[in-house]
Amino acid sequence: MKFNLKNASFSLLIILTLTLSINSVYGLTGGNLSPLRPKPVCTTIATFAGTACIAVRALPIAIAFDSNKNELFVANYGSQGSGNTVSVISDSTDKVIKTITVGAGPRALAFDPNKDEVFTDNFMGGTVSVISDTTNKVVKTVTLPSGSCPDGVGFDSNLNEMFVADGCLNAVYVISDDTSTLVATVNVPGSIPQSPTGVAFDSHNNHVYVTETGYYGGVNNVTVISDATNTITTTVTLTGTYCAFQIVFDPHNDELYVANCESPNVSVIDDSTNTVAATITVQSDPSGVAFDSNTKDIYVTNFGSYSVSAISDSTNTVVNTILKVSESPWGIAFDSNTNQLFITNYYLNSVSVIAP
Repeated sequence: MKFNLKNASFSLLIILTLTLSINSVYGLTGGNLSPLRPKPVCTTIATFAGTACIAVRALPIAIAFDSNKNELFVANYGSQGSGNTVSVISDSTDKVIKTITVGAGPRALAFDPNKDEVFTDNFMGGTVSVISDTTNKVVKTVTLPSGSCPDGVGFDSNLNEMFVADGCLNAVYVISDDTSTLVATVNVPGSIPQSPTGVAFDSHNNHVYVTETGYYGGVNNVTVISDATNTITTTVTLTGTYCAFQIVFDPHNDELYVANCESPNVSVIDDSTNTVAATITVQSDPSGVAFDSNTKDIYVTNFGSYSVSAISDSTNTVVNTILKVSESPWGIAFDSNTNQLFITNYYLNSVSVIAP
């Protein structure tokens, strides 16, 4: 399909804004977005806090844990979205066991435990690749409306559907995992593109929460969608923040945690009132966020600080800051089989494994 670069410009700006400040550290010049370093590398800091360093393909941006196979799936975005692969990592060996070809510019992934499949958003291709974890092959490609640039994806375990955020067309698509077809479109209001990005399903109230980064003058919101009607029920405005990016649901206290990528903080949303319950200061450029079902902590990657913040969900305060975990940490996933964190190192073409 034809990709509309003009419509995609505001979503691409998210990446540029997050990464520009540390380009020089990695020897990136002009159009070269690949680091001039040998692989694998997780950090140049003398003391590395991780337990393993795994080489993947260029510019790994997102990661998801497959609880059926105890494997991690990594979206390799590639230089200027030129990547088209997903790396599969075994958590028993911390090694890549398969590299899968998907659509152009994979940006986000979500595991579907109902079908044991992984859904991958292809930002530059306007498609969603469906991967069987049995064969580690693409079994279906879902084509989205012309001009789409899917930027986030989340699984709804209530209806066995995938919700896909489209940062270009200001929409959220609903895909049935039974047929792998588009069954509904939810339009996000606003004359200025709100750039829907992160997606999280709340199993407590069966609602889907979608972040809006608010670039180009838009507001910093989280849209709340009922999965029963596929309509927006409310919009949560995040005051004192900018660039609502990734989001995760905490089933322990029924709250949503939002990493605000251009503010050094995380917003906490109470799902009973759909209001902001707390705003927690972390380090610079928080990007990825994950819930640890073992400790009931929330872990946040701080892209600009080369660190990970640990937030207690009982106090909504930072209880630990893990330093020297990686450089350019972006995506993060909790592995409930090993109780470890897997973190993508965007500029270093690698994944760090951390035992928190």
